[in-house]
This record gives sequence, structure tokens and C-alpha cells, in this order.
Amino acid sequence: MRAQESLVLSLLSTAAVAAPSCKAKHSGAARDTSDKHVAELRDQVSSLREQLQSVYQQPSQACQAHSKATNYGSVPTAGFTAAFTAAMSTGAASATMPAAYESYFSSVGPVSRLKPTSVRSYGSSTGAPAPTGVGKDDGSDSGSEAGKPPGYASSGASMGASAGASGAASDAATSGASGAASSEAPFPTFSTYSNGTSVNHQATGTGAVGSSSSVVLSTGASSSVATTSSSAASSSSTGVSPTYVPKLSDYTDAEIANGDAWKEVAKIADDRMKARDDLTGSCTYETAEVRTEFRAMSNDQRKAFTDAVSCLQNMPPQVMTADQSSKYAGVKSRYDEYVATHIENTLNIHATADFLAWHRHFIFEFEQDLKNSCGYTGTLPYWDWAADAQAVDQSELFNGDEYSMGSNGEYIAGREDTYLGLQDINFPPGTGGGCVYSGPFSNTSYTTNLGPIDSPYNNNVEGHFDFNPRCLVRDLNSWFSQRYNTYTNVADLVLGEDSVQYFQALMQGYLGDNKLGVHGGGHWLGGGPSQLEDFHSSPNDPVFYIHHAMIDRIWTAWQYMDREARQDAIYGTSTLNNSPPSADMTLQDSLPFGLVTESPVLGDLMDTLKGPYCYRYE
Repeated sequence: MRAQESLVLSLLSTAAVAAPSCKAKHSGAARDTSDKHVAELRDQVSSLREQLQSVYQQPSQACQAHSKATNYGSVPTAGFTAAFTAAMSTGAASATMPAAYESYFSSVGPVSRLKPTSVRSYGSSTGAPAPTGVGKDDGSDSGSEAGKPPGYASSGASMGASAGASGAASDAATSGASGAASSEAPFPTFSTYSNGTSVNHQATGTGAVGSSSSVVLSTGASSSVATTSSSAASSSSTGVSPTYVPKLSDYTDAEIANGDAWKEVAKIADDRMKARDDLTGSCTYETAEVRTEFRAMSNDQRKAFTDAVSCLQNMPPQVMTADQSSKYAGVKSRYDEYVATHIENTLNIHATADFLAWHRHFIFEFEQDLKNSCGYTGTLPYWDWAADAQAVDQSELFNGDEYSMGSNGEYIAGREDTYLGLQDINFPPGTGGGCVYSGPFSNTSYTTNLGPIDSPYNNNVEGHFDFNPRCLVRDLNSWFSQRYNTYTNVADLVLGEDSVQYFQALMQGYLGDNKLGVHGGGHWLGGGPSQLEDFHSSPNDPVFYIHHAMIDRIWTAWQYMDREARQDAIYGTSTLNNSPPSADMTLQDSLPFGLVTESPVLGDLMDTLKGPYCYRYE
């Protein structure tokens, strides 16, 4: 199944391999040699796929139902490893191949959900108890669409008691009692926030699950009864009914490609946010902080942002204790504490039910740290990479002046193509490849201390938190952005996917031929040898945060296209592609944030105007 072929996730740097060496990749016989080796690698990948198919040819209703290549399912890691090992033991594969895969297979086996340090809830709960009855999906609505797996529903109620039971039994959910009493991390006092909003979800499972019509599916997805009508009276400045769910077919190909469709979707989302009448606390549309695109900021605002990031990079660790310093040997700054937290949780926050919410909170805490630790008075900007998709290296963000995000890397000529095995992608080098040489985060002002862990170039550290000081590397590469980060890619997400299951799958690169998704593409456009593409340690590059702000903006807009059904919608388990198998996540689960902050409850992270949040995008 394609779902299993995509096991290594959207970034797939763990499955990336460098093409065998050649003197000059773009000339004569050397190029022929490279092509020959690439062909050999492709043959071996084909062989691997055949063996994988035999591994997964076993009776399984869940597997058979996931015919649309979903990104979840039970993956027998041992069988996958054996198949790969067998494939690599034949032929003349480059010696870099086993090394490139080694870090993934050595880490994925024992993965289990990390325990939260302490559970944090926001405000006070005023909701009714969560529903406990068992509903039945009669298949009369869109949940019965052909090819959809069990539990899928774009509208209509379907709830299994097993979801609540299994979720409550998960180690994340049970941490409410043990975690709160076992916090050892001296989290900064500013890690608790209150905006006066009521909380819909409690770690104990006694709070209301979303709105009164919201339900939890047996798959772990939260959905609700949604009423849509294209004939309803318009109350939006866009002229779109407040209950109409926009579709791709509403726009021309030109409107989709040039970004007009996405801009209208963003405007519709903003209008619907403005019209909300359920905000009873101090956070409203008018009082919410506004996150803007990086280029919409003044030069002074841009510099204030990058200066604050540099402040965290030069600030000693704030949470790591003396006893933890030997484990986290590479953590030398407050900024490194964020990188280490992402490293530690990587296999529990990608291809999981909390992928979107975990990263939303991660960048939010980073934003709060910039303000409370470094005196930053602005908001976290986002990067609209679709505007730069055709020539990312020409973006104003990377022009290298003091008001940018730093330059591209110094150009290194004569480099090889790189082959990503399981996706069967062979890509050329970018236009940099060396150290960032000017502007913020250049080699004279910033040193990264952690990683790489998933590099395809045989330079990985032995331990995940080893100290490895080096410059920030960028190799900006439009090959990726032209394929995965266009306005067409964005429109396909917000207008083409009705369920969170397929929305998050397409975003991470699991559906059809979109092998990386806008999420993976936004990392890989940093280039093969860059920190930004390293699956585990990608927050080393500050671009990570403005990239994920764009991801969060897309998710927020998608939620508002059908808010009743999508606001609290989740799907999946707490382990990467459910390997090893774990319980479906619920909105009552607590999420671990390591050296960053205390553990919030998943359900509190679904709404940018409630819980700990009070922000919006424009």
C-alpha cells in the first residue's frame, strides 16, 4: 500500500540517500555514471516495494479499507526492517544507503508516547459532560463515500464508546494525576496564560468535547453535525453564505494557480471569525493579536523579531536542570531547548492526531518566549512561501540584509543529485549549500548545536542530543517549492479535502502523487544539506517557526470553511503512522513539551481564540 511506502513521513530525510559520487554531475560520462547509479537505486526501491507488498499482504480489514492511501495503520516495524535489509543486501547500492536509513530504524522500534511533565488547563470549564452514548452512522451522508475508511464523516454523527475508553486509558490521558505531581522542570513563570475564555476540554475527560453537537469517532476523529446551505443569506463581505463550504470547483484554474482562490478563502475565514458570537471572555476578534506575513512588517519590526530570536539563541537554558545536562549535552541555550524538545518528540508529533495542534502550540510558546524573555513586542510572522515558489532563492526573506531572515548558504559548485529512496525522487542541488554568510543567523553570529540526525550525507550525530557546533547551512531549492508549495497546493488542501484525516495526510505528503506536501516541501526547500530539512532537528533554522506559522494559518482557514464539523476534528493515534500501535488520541489527551513548557490538553489547542490563545492571521 502507498501508505506503507510513505512510512518515513513528509520530510523523509530519514529515507534520503545521496546519489553515488561523480566528478561533475552535469557533464558527460560522469553524468552517465550518476544516471546509471540512480537507475540501480530505483531498481532496488522497486524490489523493496515488491517485498513490502508481500509483507503487508495479510488479512486486515483496516488495511483493506484504507484504499485511499491514508497515513495511519498498524505497521509491523520488524517486517519493514527485514524487507529493507534484504533489499539492501543485494546489488551494488551506495554504502550511504544503510547509513541513511539506520537512524530511522534504530529509533522507530521502541518509540512510545513520552509522558507529559505536568498537565495544564486554561481558564475554567463551563461545558456539559462529554457524551457517553453510542451512535450509529447510517451511511446516508458523506461519511459513506466510496473509498473512505471506517469512521470517516464529513457530516453526520457517529460515536463509539471505545474512543473515549481507549483514549482515557492512554498514557497521555492518565498523566493528569501523575504528571501534575511529578513536574521536575522549573518552567518559567510566564508559561501560564489566561485570556478569560472558557475551556471545552479537561484532562479528566469530564469537560465538554467541543460544542453540543460535537462527537468523538471510534477512529479517534472528532466531528460534528454540520449544516451547509448555498442559499442561506449572506453576511460576509465576500458575498459567500456563512454556512457555505467552498469547493475547488468554485474557482477557475487560473484563480487557483495565481493565489486568488486562497486569498478569498483566507478572507472568508477572517469574516467568519469576526462574526463569531460564542466568545464570552476577554479574547475577541478585535482584541486578538494579529500575525502578519514577514514582508508586511516594517524593517524595524523585522529586525526586532530576528533580534529577539538571537536573544533566545544566546540565553542560557531556562528549564534544563543540572541533572539533565548530561543527557542533553548539546543544549547550550534557551533556543536549543526548543530544538531538543522537537527532537525528543519527533516520532510522536508527525503522522499523528496531534501533528497540527502540537506544532501550533510549539510556535506559540516560542512567540511567548520572544516576548517575555527578550522583550519582543510584536507577533510571530508567517512566511507565505507560495508567493516565492517559482524562485525561492530570490525571495526578499533571504536577501541577506539586516532586515531579512539571513542569506542563502554560500554557493558550493559541483555537487551531486540526491535520491530520496521510498518516494523515488531524484533532485538537483540548490543554489547555496554552505554557511549562511550575511544577515541574521550568519556564520559570524549563530551556531547550531544539535543534529543532524536524519541527514542523507553521512554526517549524523551518534546520540540525538550530542553537542555538534556548526554554522547554519542553507541550500535554497526551488525544485521543491515549485512542486509542493504553490498556491495550487494550498488550494487543494483548503478546498479539496473535507475530512481532517485527508487534510493532514495531504499536508504531510501522503495522498496521490504529492509526495512531500506543503509541510515537507517547506522544509526541503531549505536544501538537502540544510538544518531545515533535518526531520528531527529542523527548528535549528529560525525559518522553521515562520514556515509552521503558515501551516497553522492554512489549518485555521480550513477549520473556518466548515467550523462546526472541523473546529475540534482530529484523527489518528499518538505514534508515527501508528508504529508501534497506540490508542486513538482524544481531545482529553495531554501533550508532552519537554524542555519548553508544561503539558497542555489537546482539546485546548484547537481554537486560536480560546484556551491559551488569542491571535488571528491577516
